[in-house]
Amino acid sequence: MPKPFTATSSGSDNNPHLKAGDLLEPIMAFLGQSGMSKAALLAECHLAIKSATKSRSTLKVVHVRFTQEGINVVNRWLRDPVYLNQVGRPEELPLRGARSFGSLVRACGATAAPSIVLAQLIEFGIVRKVASGKYRLIRRLMDFGQKEYVPFEPNFKFLVDATRAATSRLKATTKTPNVFWQCADNLRIPRHLTKDFLRFAHQRSLSFMYEINDWLDQHESRDSRVTRSRGQLRRFGVGLFGINSNR
Repeated sequence: MPKPFTATSSGSDNNPHLKAGDLLEPIMAFLGQSGMSKAALLAECHLAIKSATKSRSTLKVVHVRFTQEGINVVNRWLRDPVYLNQVGRPEELPLRGARSFGSLVRACGATAAPSIVLAQLIEFGIVRKVASGKYRLIRRLMDFGQKEYVPFEPNFKFLVDATRAATSRLKATTKTPNVFWQCADNLRIPRHLTKDFLRFAHQRSLSFMYEINDWLDQHESRDSRVTRSRGQLRRFGVGLFGINSNR
């Protein structure tokens, strides 16, 4: 299991772009704009920290590396003709060779070693080693749900995205399209249907996410002259989550 990870204001060693302020700043701005005073915000933060330290949960939040590179590898494995079999499905690949998992990782421009990316994909149940010694892609999307621990990076990233969507209008300009968010819920559902609902929502959301992935792949820029430093590329996507609450 990956080692426990503690987030700091300066971010993690592997991803300096992950900062607690990315999550906290828009939340504080949202609450401040609602009329809460600075003193009230500080008091609520103090109470929240005090309450959180009383948690009896033994589940660890741990640091997992190269999550985006794993996602890129999965997406390319699904679509690049070089890594598809005769019926258009992802080919089982050896770790090394001209047409291998290693060459796939390098084709994605990953900075991590193929063995590291492979270990992550195996850990999250995306890839499995088969009897031939090759590796098979068994899931089309990265799924970061783990019973033994909570991975920090993907969950932190999701929280930041959700917070930005909920508060985007506070910073929106006429040149910036508002990021949408939608919610469908009902307070009068019997508790015994919890598993049925979550299973139904998960299955339907996977179908939708496959369509989103296809659109993103079709519109991905493969022009090496286009760089992020010029501001020509943006990160697009959709985040979905289930709701199971008493209020």
